[in-house]
Amino acid sequence: MTVLRSPGSKTGRRTGWTTARIIYAAVGLLLAMCSLGLLGAGGVALWASTTQRHDGDIDLGTWSYRSTGYAVVSSTANLYGAIGRLPVPRSLLGTVRISVTPVPGSGPVFAGIASAGAASRYLAGVGYDTVGSVTHRHPVYTRHTGGAPSTVPGRAGIWADRAAGPGTQTLTWPDRGGSWTVAAMNADGSHPVAVRITAAASLPSLPWIAAGLLVGGVLVLAAGLVLAAAVARRWRTRPGAGRLRGWEGGAW
Repeated sequence: MTVLRSPGSKTGRRTGWTTARIIYAAVGLLLAMCSLGLLGAGGVALWASTTQRHDGDIDLGTWSYRSTGYAVVSSTANLYGAIGRLPVPRSLLGTVRISVTPVPGSGPVFAGIASAGAASRYLAGVGYDTVGSVTHRHPVYTRHTGGAPSTVPGRAGIWADRAAGPGTQTLTWPDRGGSWTVAAMNADGSHPVAVRITAAASLPSLPWIAAGLLVGGVLVLAAGLVLAAAVARRWRTRPGAGRLRGWEGGAW
């Protein structure tokens, strides 16, 4: 089989994958991959906003906590600026609710939100565990040694919001700035403590975030396709792109 050059080809002229074409193709591929990420995130956000709301809120997660001490306490959080090290604007979260449920067989539970300073003073000298993080669904605790609280939690008088009793107790995050601590205890101040805690938020901006991600994904995908089309067009029209004359004649 002999492959012949087309009459219009010129020996010595640069053809094929030039540096510019390789760059265009790589950028187009990168944009296409980025668009898939944006479209996927937008789809998940839209799905959550339309199908995962319960009484107007979206569950952010449920975790089980146990302490041999007298309380399970959250790390300090400020929803107007950040939760831990992750910036989360309050306008994005909307109304935040925390539900505390005692494990079966436990007595009435107490749940409260207090300013970080007031909670620290109330728990001074008390044995309790602070939840630092959750790794593979298992909480990581910082243990504080001590005895029982001098006052049962319901009489402490430090809580911005509180709830106590059998079954699930729900707190609403304070609608004002400041650093806050969530505490879960037995209502009678005894130990150990075993609870399940669920966080939920109204996330009023989620539909707009979903729309923005989807629109951004479509635009980025379009840009990638434009670059890919430009590279393909240059490849088809380059000098010496060549034809296989034997094939044109119907046989090799």
